[in-house]
Amino acid sequence: MSRLIIKNLPPYVTPERLKEHFLQSGGPGGTLTDVKVSHKRDGTSRRFGFVGFKSEDEAQSAQTWFDKTFIDSARISVSISEASLFLSLLRCGLK
Repeated sequence: MSRLIIKNLPPYVTPERLKEHFLQSGGPGGTLTDVKVSHKRDGTSRRFGFVGFKSEDEAQSAQTWFDKTFIDSARISVSISEASLFLSLLRCGLK
């Protein structure tokens, strides 16, 4: 499994809307494992979230496809989550 971090989300975006964006037709496809939008304790959005994919290849394709695209009027930034990069290195035997 590999996760993407999505930054600069609109403050009102829901996990369902984020999922719709990543599953849109014409996109790279892939199997989503989870979607999360981060919130502060008071319930307001922290304007970032995570999207998990079944494989690293699917996550890489989605990162290339969706980076610098728009959700409504907000231009999002999509990158591989650092935790996913660390786990990939461990799987390869590097520390």
